[in-house]
Amino acid sequence: MRTLVLILSVVGALSLGGCAGTGSRDAGLAMVLSDVPLKEAGPNQVTPASSTLHRGDRVSVRRVIGEYAEVETMDRRRGYVPTAVLEDQ
Repeated sequence: MRTLVLILSVVGALSLGGCAGTGSRDAGLAMVLSDVPLKEAGPNQVTPASSTLHRGDRVSVRRVIGEYAEVETMDRRRGYVPTAVLEDQ
């Protein structure tokens, strides 16, 4: 029984470590590398975005979901952009 608990603990710790590694941009600052629409409704938003982030803008990365990051601009707008247009700061 102790061996099973130990194995489950190790597996759990390794899986949590993997999750943390996939979101290296979580809760950090980033610079926008190219103009990009800010998708306020989510990464799968199909309607046109109402605003655009511009090259050089700085954002706070709230979390990473797949290939998109939820960001907050300096003027407190929130939305999603592809992680490929962000550079860690």
